[in-house]
Amino acid sequence: METHILLSRLKALLADAPSFTAYSPHSVEHLGWLAKAFALVNQWNSIEAGSLKVAADYLASPAMQKINIAQIFGIIHRTIAELEVNLPADKGQTFGPGAVYDFFKALNDVIVSARSSLWVIDPFIDLAVFDTYLSSVQAGVSIRLLAKKSAPNLKDAISKFSAQRGNLIEARASSAFHDRIVFIDGTVCWVLGQSIKDAAKSMPTYLAPLAPDLVTDKLGAYEEIWRMAATI
Repeated sequence: METHILLSRLKALLADAPSFTAYSPHSVEHLGWLAKAFALVNQWNSIEAGSLKVAADYLASPAMQKINIAQIFGIIHRTIAELEVNLPADKGQTFGPGAVYDFFKALNDVIVSARSSLWVIDPFIDLAVFDTYLSSVQAGVSIRLLAKKSAPNLKDAISKFSAQRGNLIEARASSAFHDRIVFIDGTVCWVLGQSIKDAAKSMPTYLAPLAPDLVTDKLGAYEEIWRMAATI
C-alpha cells in the first residue's frame, strides 16, 4: 500500500476508535477495529504489528488492560509519525497540466485500497471510469457512483460490469452537488480538484485526503444527497 494511502487510513482508523472503557473480548466492534489496526500497522512494520497483536490478545486481562490499551494506541501513533517522516517530498498530490498518468496512478492507488466499499462522486462520470479505474477494484467491494446525470450507455455498462465482475454496483444522479470525492470503506475521503475524466489534461489539479475529523459530516451530507437522488 502506498505510504500516503496507508497514512490516511491509519489516521481515519484512529479517529474512528471505539471506547475501550467498556471493552469486551466478545465485542464485534472492538475485534473488528483491532483487526484493522493490526493489518494496517503490519503493512509498515511487522514487528510493531506483532506487539500490537500481543497487546490485543491480552486485553481481556483486567490487571494489564490499561497498559495494553496504551501500547496499542502508542504503536498506532508511532506508525503514523514514522509514515509522516518517510512520506516522500513529491507526494504532495498536486499534478501539473499534462500529468495525466501521474494522476491516474495516484487515484488508482486510492481506489485499489478499498476493502469493503468504494463511492465515487463526480458530476461528469462517464464510461471511461470502468476501464480506467473500476477494473482495478477488488472482488467483493461494493461500488456506488453519484453523477449529475447519466452518461450515454452508463446503465448498460453498470449491468455488464456487475454481471462479469460480481461487484455490487449502484448509480444515482443528482444536481445537488459540485464536489469531486472518493470515499473508501466509509472512513477515508479523498478530494479531487477536477472531474476524473479531465483531470490534469490541460489544467493543474490535486488529490488530497480530507481530515479524518471532517469525514463523518461529509459522508452524512452525501448520504442525504444519495437518498434523494434518482436511480440510474
